[in-house]
Amino acid sequence: MQTLFSPALYHDPEVFAREQSLLFGGIWHYVGFTHELATPNDFVTRDIGGRSVLVQNFDGTLRAYTNVCSHRFNRIHAACKGNGKLRCGYHGWMYDAEGVPTVIPKRPRFEGLTPEKLQSLRLESWRVEVCGRLVFVCRSLDAPGLREFLGASYETVERMTLAYGPLIDEDVLMIHANWKLLIENSLESYHVHFVHPNSFDRLGTSAGIFEWQSPHSSWSADLNAQLNARMEKFMAVFSTRPFKVSGYFHQLIFPNLALATLNGTSFSFQVYEPQSPDLTRFTTMLFQTQVDAATKSAVIETLNQSAKEFNRVVVHEDKDICEQVHLGARVTDKLGLLSDEELRVLDFQKQYTDWIDLKA
Repeated sequence: MQTLFSPALYHDPEVFAREQSLLFGGIWHYVGFTHELATPNDFVTRDIGGRSVLVQNFDGTLRAYTNVCSHRFNRIHAACKGNGKLRCGYHGWMYDAEGVPTVIPKRPRFEGLTPEKLQSLRLESWRVEVCGRLVFVCRSLDAPGLREFLGASYETVERMTLAYGPLIDEDVLMIHANWKLLIENSLESYHVHFVHPNSFDRLGTSAGIFEWQSPHSSWSADLNAQLNARMEKFMAVFSTRPFKVSGYFHQLIFPNLALATLNGTSFSFQVYEPQSPDLTRFTTMLFQTQVDAATKSAVIETLNQSAKEFNRVVVHEDKDICEQVHLGARVTDKLGLLSDEELRVLDFQKQYTDWIDLKA
């Protein structure tokens, strides 16, 4: 099977601008976790489609706005998360839960600040919805709701993220490769034997089952028998884990969020944020599963440390190879070929192509 993507799609600035507007500007995107927004005035910010968006807790209700002050364009919240009033640090303008400016220092020096004018200075609002422990936003008013967008993957995302326990590790990398190359790399196991011979390849997950939840997809795979036998000795301490699966499970939430787990004992959470055609901000988090509060075990600590080391090694191996692939894509115009082990790559390309074309 031939790829749908020409190499130019990975580095063309016009393509990048188009996807920022049509894809990231019109679809639901992860912005943060519910525990980061649990108390009044908690906030998170994230850049989506070239725009900074904030989500803030207003006395228990989450609201989302473009993170730009109506006065002189300063970003209202400079930090990626925190707690504080919706107050611009440049000139002190403050906004209420509706995004309307309510505190304007030296207000008499402004002309014509009628109630109607204040309403016109209201911050641009985004839609905000929650699935499990994940908070999503969408700028488009015409897009379907989050549950409809996630479709058959909604329950999986909900169950997986509600099973998250303590954070084991977090790493942020700036990778010199197009975000689509990184997503495609995460969707296939064909490269595993060559890129990860002493890490991921030891799981023995080359086979498996693909499932489609258009525009999303998932992959389930058994571990090799030897590793399964070793893992079985430790599973008793995780008997109360809420998300029970056997083997490895990977879920793509289109276009740039990936959730994975190994036996439901630890969870990988990965976000691929395009910065330019040639640069991606990659965030990877690793969570332990929830276990019974009475379960205190050195086994869990040992497995957590092993999972952390494993995740870091795999991530950096993928970083290195994807940067090389990106360099190659800049100097060729030939289409690639796909095997049946790379069907999720083909599906991702179809979903991407359909979205860009149909929303043109």
